[in-house]
Amino acid sequence: MALSVEKWVGFGSAMAGFGLLWSRMPEHVHDEARHIISSLVPMLMSCFNPYEQISISEYGDERFRRNKMFDAVSTYLRSTCLDVASNLKAELGNKSKDDPLISLDEDQEVVDNFDGARMWWRLCPKSAKKKGATIISLLPGDSDDEHPRCYRLVFHKRHRKLVLDSYLPRIVRQWREQTATDRQRLLFTNHSQQGKSHWINVPYNPPAKFDMLAMDHSKKVEIMEDLMAFREAKAYHSKVGKAWKRGYLLYGPPGTGKSTMIGAMANLLGYDVYDLDLTSIKDNAELRKLFLDTTDKSIIVIEDIDAIEVELTTKRKKGKEAATQENNSDSHNLVTIELSDKTKDHGKVTLSGLLSFVDGLWSACGSERIFVFTTNHVDRLDPALIRRGRMDRHIEMSYCRFEAFKMLAKSYLDITEHSLFGEIGQLLDEINTTPADVADSLMPRGKRNGEMDRLLDEMNGAPAADLMLRVKRRREADDCLAGLVETLKTKKAAKMKSAAPPMESMGEAKEE
Repeated sequence: MALSVEKWVGFGSAMAGFGLLWSRMPEHVHDEARHIISSLVPMLMSCFNPYEQISISEYGDERFRRNKMFDAVSTYLRSTCLDVASNLKAELGNKSKDDPLISLDEDQEVVDNFDGARMWWRLCPKSAKKKGATIISLLPGDSDDEHPRCYRLVFHKRHRKLVLDSYLPRIVRQWREQTATDRQRLLFTNHSQQGKSHWINVPYNPPAKFDMLAMDHSKKVEIMEDLMAFREAKAYHSKVGKAWKRGYLLYGPPGTGKSTMIGAMANLLGYDVYDLDLTSIKDNAELRKLFLDTTDKSIIVIEDIDAIEVELTTKRKKGKEAATQENNSDSHNLVTIELSDKTKDHGKVTLSGLLSFVDGLWSACGSERIFVFTTNHVDRLDPALIRRGRMDRHIEMSYCRFEAFKMLAKSYLDITEHSLFGEIGQLLDEINTTPADVADSLMPRGKRNGEMDRLLDEMNGAPAADLMLRVKRRREADDCLAGLVETLKTKKAAKMKSAAPPMESMGEAKEE
């Protein structure tokens, strides 16, 4: 007993001596000691802690690109672990179904079992960064005081190899399979909110198909073959060292089917469509962020690039010095897209930024993408923007001629021949009218006769009902084609009238 008391007295004396020595040390020694202790404590704790954890953030460290692994884990947990979770959240998905999309709520923990190993998952919400930490944000509008959401996986150390080699790869495989099975084509548009731009989407089921397009058949086949060749050209692009992308410029008057062509492309390839609105983008950094948030197998569209509400101008320095510099390098020409006064002070989207997005360094960040520009006035566009290599194919969407008309008649009226076809073909060759105008004339507008409806209802299922229905459709076709002939004749007369010289001018010419 006496020996034990002596040990405690000795220990107390030693601690008192250490405290006195500590108080006499300089302040910087205290700081160094605290730093060493704070570094060693986690190491000691990890030696005694039998568990490890993996964090899967919603975005990468640079906050540029969404982490696909985060989406994979979300899909996996939604399909396997919802039954054991008590806190869930519901939202409407992208599909047209009324079934809500159920997922884990934040701070909810669930347990999964894989080959006898227990895995703990938790969805951690956004959290404030530690004070004193300096983070350089590369993107405009990014919040510097928040960490993004993340999934945290906790497992026993002895299962480390199982998790890395089998469990996580299995999650990725199931996510890819489910995505391919449940794939719903989406139409995206960029939206700016609280200084941040992001994509919002809606389900996209375009009705247009290539066999419905009102254009020359050989031209359609050529475009379809080009698209299919692009889809299968991954190895070729890798071999020649080019980014797996392709550009299409669709040009022609309004109503010639440029937007319909985009829908047909999406249907043929099964790609999503990103409708990029340049007017709501502040600067090049924001443009890059939006681009990196697009997915592979997508069509990125800038419609009516000649008519967007921005001013595409070329600013050059004036004076002799500027003229000399201009001859030496093209880099002195600043081509900018000037935004509204509200966003003008924040930055600019430059032509070089747009070109980098389409065909520069950033275009290689992703694969299997198609860029489509549409314009009504191709001559107004900067040649650098539409040169071959950026816009690989220039496709003219022209006026409706007889071959295109026959396709419209088959689609709208379900007929392939008619007595008025010859006259309509001659009129279409003489005047310029768009496929949209022709299609409008071919849409039946007459109300069905009440007596005809009554008879069809009474004779439902009888052979005569089919005959009467065909007669009715034939009458509708006659009316539509006759109306189209009258419309085309009216346009022809107006064209001839505008081309004829005024009577006063003819009289003056005779007097001379």
